[in-house]
Amino acid sequence: MTVLACGPYTGDFEQELFNFRPYVRWISKIAPTEHIFLSTHFNRAFLYDWIEPSNFIPVFEDLSRSELSQQGLMHSSLQLKDHNLLTKIFKEKVIEKSGSGKREIAMVNLTYSKNGNTPLYNKVFRPISIPPIRIEKKKIVYIPDLKEKKKRVHEIYNHLTKHYDVTVVGDFKTHLCEENVVLKKVDYFENGYKYIVKIISEADVVVCPLGHWTLLCNMQKVPVFSWGETPSLFIEGGVYNMGNKNARVASTDSDTPSQTIFDLSRYFIERVLTS
Repeated sequence: MTVLACGPYTGDFEQELFNFRPYVRWISKIAPTEHIFLSTHFNRAFLYDWIEPSNFIPVFEDLSRSELSQQGLMHSSLQLKDHNLLTKIFKEKVIEKSGSGKREIAMVNLTYSKNGNTPLYNKVFRPISIPPIRIEKKKIVYIPDLKEKKKRVHEIYNHLTKHYDVTVVGDFKTHLCEENVVLKKVDYFENGYKYIVKIISEADVVVCPLGHWTLLCNMQKVPVFSWGETPSLFIEGGVYNMGNKNARVASTDSDTPSQTIFDLSRYFIERVLTS
């Protein structure tokens, strides 16, 4: 009996969406086995609903709680030798749970590095099942990702709030933490990403800088307005558009005024809300 063991993954949410999750989905589809184990962050296991919950083996909890140390496909507190030890521990647990021999375990993972990109033909994207967790529906959602300049995301937020009831969401890698409704949850570390996915999936419109939040909206087919310097992969027909016909991407640079970005987003929001 061949057993597939995927992970351990200790990296960030961005690369989990862009690379690790679609890689695991791809390998799950082509592997000649139904016995698949997974090791990733305990609070993001729900992303892999095609894998039996009993076959999930989480990485150490402190690695999941320290979000700012999750960088790319790795964790800044772990050297390669530490990651190799985690892999060994994961394999031993798979052997114990599956009752298989060492030679029957096929270990698969992405290269342990800060930067990396899995070839598109080794990835299968699919929507995320909306978690059955209770939270009030939010109409206009704003995600001020840290990759955008603090001054500009604050200015855009101020413009938006003058015209709309705006809800800020995101993980610890976002600005406006004091406004973030998810970070205020007492069970954030256990259920934060479930809240985020549910809020985004049920939103009328999402506004965010171009990146993994845009990808998430596109996978969930949620109307999204994004801005950034490399829009080609996210526009209609792009590999990260996912067939989302309600996605608008504005091509901007570091000098584009926040007022211009807001004006474009407002035009999009009004079109969506009145359609």
